[in-house]
Amino acid sequence: MNTRPLSIVHLVFGLIFLGAALVWAIGAGTDADAPDLALMAPAVLIGAGVVGLAGVVVNARRRDTARDPLDTTDPAYSDRDDAPTLITHEEK
Repeated sequence: MNTRPLSIVHLVFGLIFLGAALVWAIGAGTDADAPDLALMAPAVLIGAGVVGLAGVVVNARRRDTARDPLDTTDPAYSDRDDAPTLITHEEK
């Protein structure tokens, strides 16, 4: 089953907007003062950032495990005639 890569930007901005709506709903429901709600805004941004970093790590690990070792378009594949060869010290 092929899965689509996770769009980190969409995820983080969605969480920021969801957090802003949550802060507004808490403020409207509890009649909290603005300074009390202002402490929640950095928590929303930090939480979205942590989730974004976790998403980057997950995407990087999926990309590394999904790479085909016999992929001829990979620059590390050097069995082609036009591919550059690595000359070691012993071969000189």
